[in-house]
Amino acid sequence: MKLRGLLTRAMAAQVVVTAAALLASYAVAGPGFGIAQIAALIASAAAAVLLARFCARTIETSEDKCAAAQAAELARARNDSAQMTQAIIKTALDAFIQIDDNGTVLEWSFQAEALTGWTRAEALGADVVDLIVAEPLRAAFRQRMARLVPELSNTPSGLRFELTLVHRNGDPILAEASSTVLRLGARVITNTFVRDITRKRAAEEQLVQSQKMEAVGQLTGGIAHEFNNMLTVITGTIEILADAVKDNPPLATITKLISEAADRGAALTSSLLSFARKQALQPADIDVNALLEELAKLLLATFDKKIEIVTRLDRNVWLAYADRGQLSSALLNLAINARDAMLDGGRLTLTTRNIVFGVREAVAVGAGYAGDYVEIEIADTGTGIPQAILERIFDPFFSTKEVGKGTGLGLSMVFGFVKQSGGGIKVASEEGSGTVFTLYLPKAEASTLRPTGYDDRKIVGGTETVLCVEDDHDVRQYVTVQLEALGYKVIPAANATEALAIAAEGKPFDLLFTDIVMAGGMNGRELAEQMVAARPSIRVLFTSGYAYDSLHTQGRATMGAPLLRKPYRKAELARMLRRCLDTAVDSAGDAIPTPYSVQADVEAFLRRQAAEDNGTKRPGK
Repeated sequence: MKLRGLLTRAMAAQVVVTAAALLASYAVAGPGFGIAQIAALIASAAAAVLLARFCARTIETSEDKCAAAQAAELARARNDSAQMTQAIIKTALDAFIQIDDNGTVLEWSFQAEALTGWTRAEALGADVVDLIVAEPLRAAFRQRMARLVPELSNTPSGLRFELTLVHRNGDPILAEASSTVLRLGARVITNTFVRDITRKRAAEEQLVQSQKMEAVGQLTGGIAHEFNNMLTVITGTIEILADAVKDNPPLATITKLISEAADRGAALTSSLLSFARKQALQPADIDVNALLEELAKLLLATFDKKIEIVTRLDRNVWLAYADRGQLSSALLNLAINARDAMLDGGRLTLTTRNIVFGVREAVAVGAGYAGDYVEIEIADTGTGIPQAILERIFDPFFSTKEVGKGTGLGLSMVFGFVKQSGGGIKVASEEGSGTVFTLYLPKAEASTLRPTGYDDRKIVGGTETVLCVEDDHDVRQYVTVQLEALGYKVIPAANATEALAIAAEGKPFDLLFTDIVMAGGMNGRELAEQMVAARPSIRVLFTSGYAYDSLHTQGRATMGAPLLRKPYRKAELARMLRRCLDTAVDSAGDAIPTPYSVQADVEAFLRRQAAEDNGTKRPGK
């Protein structure tokens, strides 16, 4: 009953009672004021008191019911809020830990169990520092917590910070925490959400390392390119000198020393280009098991008998897609490093297996993409690599060996080769326990035919006309001399613009011999595209000491044009020229089969057809 309605009815009852009492006194005693009227007023007052007490009790009962209803509603709201809070904690991706001002655990979510290895039953009531902080750091951590509570009290929105925790099994965990403080009377409650960022930080460090290696690689590749230009002149002219002094033994010996030194320089720049991922590779399908078995035989024959060679090869391993020669060199390099780390003997283990990467796993090892990879592991039981230098081992010219016992380019070459192949590399090492290098190479999808070259020992020249485009003056002069010595007519050009002007004048030439990387607005590839578009029947021969990126962006018209890598000798130049010029072409630039090339073309066609058929059938399996 509402208060207003209750009071209205009480007042109406009081009026009725008073009127009835007065009417009764008037009927008994007549008009005037006497005892009857006094009795009527007393009766009216008594009725008023009774009505007042009734109203008061009714109001009290109503208030009690309202208070009880409000209390029940508040209890329901608190229960709903608690359930919602628990639901948020349970479904949160981050771990939730609640502690009091003494560091005692009050709440420990399921995610906290997964993160730390401690169950909720074990954690509740325990000291949080004893659970998740390494013992040497606990005293300092408690001091930090004592300072953290006042900081949180002055920061209602809470604080976010990073810290290193320890799993129950002893593994470190790099974590990001966000904490807030709740005051309940004299008690101080700290609520903290914790997120494991170990993988995230590792990925960030991998990205930074990759960017650093990319920058160093760009610089290294540019230097190697310039060295190759100089070595091209040296290796070519020394042949002329050697031929001129062949009847003078002392001078012939000197020219031989110069030639050998130039060859070592060429090998050095080749390693630099491998690191810089600018080396022109010839990838093919590789049976890595067969390759490792060959390597194991070589190592058994050459390594000290104190070193045990163990192979653990997965017989169902996929074919890998990479350059066989470069992979052999990389594996041999890693094996030699392992040998040098086991001077007192040990075990070298070669392992292969298949592995499928998701996006995170591919990023973690620096692989090119998620998908199927062939894993090659080279593990030794040697001295290991100190953690302080582990991040620098792939840097060019970095070496821990004594002076004269290594160039510091071995691991740089391995790194560059694997990355250029679209794979990844990972290293794990501990001082005194050994080192494990793991290479990840893309799985081969179909066989790839390698280009074949002439194998003639005799140097064969010609009488055709060659348009030679080279921006380096010394190299251009050397090439002109060599081409003329081989019997060719030479039209030299210092850049693409000059070459296009010569072509526009209508000068006839049979072959365009151009450097790929040239100063100016147009590179050799773009020049060849324009030349072939205007004269489809001309042949093209590329040369570069920095060739990989430029070749792999070539257009459709010059697709398949051969590459002569700098530095090169006269015999290599002569062989590549004949390879280009001896292939007959029609006016549209298409090759005309000859009796000597029909079989190779037929075999190539059949292989491509078989590969396409296999690729068509594979999705249906």
